[in-house]
Amino acid sequence: MDRKLPRFIRIIIPVFAAVVIAGSALILLWLHGAFLPRWIKWNRDVSDVIPEGVKYKLSDDWIIQNAVVFDIDGCGEDETVLLVWKRGSYGRLRPTWVKRDEIGFSQHIFIYKDQGNEGWRPIWMSSRLFFEAADFSVGDEIKGAGRRSLDTVSPDGDVTRWGWLSWGLVEVD
Repeated sequence: MDRKLPRFIRIIIPVFAAVVIAGSALILLWLHGAFLPRWIKWNRDVSDVIPEGVKYKLSDDWIIQNAVVFDIDGCGEDETVLLVWKRGSYGRLRPTWVKRDEIGFSQHIFIYKDQGNEGWRPIWMSSRLFFEAADFSVGDEIKGAGRRSLDTVSPDGDVTRWGWLSWGLVEVD
């Protein structure tokens, strides 16, 4: 007995398949950062800052927006400062009051020290930034501190200077 499917079913199956395929494509694009803000200034070529074969494994799902190398903490040795987009505000460790991390992308500043044969060691890794940084660069010397600032540029072009203060970055004049 050869039955033909009803017209409604013949229409709904291809429509459903198209919706599933389109939805899957959107999810894959989102997972790879395709919907990040357009104001971001990308410096994708960070090969001069992050050498191949870095012993400290940077996560594959981080999107590095920019990187600079300078002595941010005044110790006399250079650190590598990364402006990173990653999913979630925290890593696998998070504050006790946070039950689940976010699934959306957020912007972070990570600071690493090159330990030579031991590889890179994280010095400081921020949670989600509370401001938007379209770009960042090494700034001028901070008065009386003996070290230079990290200058962030907002999407509107406003520059904010940040300096290292024993454990983390603080806004400086």
